[in-house]
Amino acid sequence: MSELAELIRVNKNIEKQNREIIRLLKIIAGEADFVDKSGYVIPEFEEPEEVYPDADEFTSLLDVTCEVGEVYFIDGDIYKLSIQNNEKVIDNLMGDDETTNFNIAEIISDESINRNQNIDDATVILTDSSKGMLPQTLELCYKQDAKKVFIPWDQAMELLGAPDTLQRVLKLNFYKSEEDLINKMFSEE
Repeated sequence: MSELAELIRVNKNIEKQNREIIRLLKIIAGEADFVDKSGYVIPEFEEPEEVYPDADEFTSLLDVTCEVGEVYFIDGDIYKLSIQNNEKVIDNLMGDDETTNFNIAEIISDESINRNQNIDDATVILTDSSKGMLPQTLELCYKQDAKKVFIPWDQAMELLGAPDTLQRVLKLNFYKSEEDLINKMFSEE
C-alpha cells in the first residue's frame, strides 16, 4: 500500500508542476487569468475573429483549367487527383476527409497521361458515393461552377422530375463503365 501512496503523491506533485508551467506560459503569452472563489484558475481567451470571404473573393473549386493527369471528382467532398513528381496526389478541396473511392479518377488520370491530353475545364466525375444524394451533389457542382458532370448510369433514375434547367446549366453525361467514361471524356465533340 505504501507504493500506491507514493505514486499518488508523485502524481499530485506532477499535476502541481504542470499547473505552474501552464500559468507561467499564460503569463508569457499575455493571457489574463481569473481566479474564482474556489481557487480554480479560469483563463480568458480572446475569441478569434472569423474572417468571411467577400462575395467578390469567392473562388470556384471546379472552374479551373486542368493540366494533363489532373482529374476532379466528388466522393462526398470535391477532390483533385494530380500527378506530382511521378506520384499520385489526392487533395480534398473542401475539408480534411480522406477518400478511398478514387479508382475511376485514377483510370482517367492515367488515360490523360497516356494520351498526353487534359480533360475539359470545369469537368467533374461523380463516383458511386453520390447514389441517393444526386440532387445535393449536383447542387454542389452548380455552386462550384462545374460545366460538365459525368454520372454513373445507375443513378440516372434520380433525375426523374428534375427541372429542365438542370440540363442547360450543367452538361450531364452518364457512363456505364470505365471504358465508356474514357470514350466520352476524350472524344472530340
